[in-house]
Amino acid sequence: MAGNKVRYEAACARVSEIVFVEDRMIVRILLLVCSLLLASELPAASQQPKDDPWNPQHIDALPPDIRNYIAAICKGPAKAQHDFATYSPTERRWRINLEYLQCDGLRDFRQGHRCLDLDFIQVGPRFRLASKQYRECGF
Repeated sequence: MAGNKVRYEAACARVSEIVFVEDRMIVRILLLVCSLLLASELPAASQQPKDDPWNPQHIDALPPDIRNYIAAICKGPAKAQHDFATYSPTERRWRINLEYLQCDGLRDFRQGHRCLDLDFIQVGPRFRLASKQYRECGF
């Protein structure tokens, strides 16, 4: 009877080892599958369209008063870079850097390496032109 008990315990130990090895193998397989799935998603994520640096939407997002002023300068289609317009909420001011604007009417707003910067201040619900200054162009 004692011999059977020893054989039973040895068999149980072997079964435990087999189950443990199988569990580890399942975990490894699951990790491999997850890694492959994540890796297959990386190329798709990296190929999403990027924002065009010269984009008309950078103008379209501005308040109407400022858009109308830009339209009068450009006399046609316009595109702008990200740095074209910056807003200071504490000053309620939009700074428009014309060096980051691309359109036909800009010739009159550049003096050599100096470009016109415009400041629009919020007055009630509207924005009015507060200052015009020629500064060194940032490009």
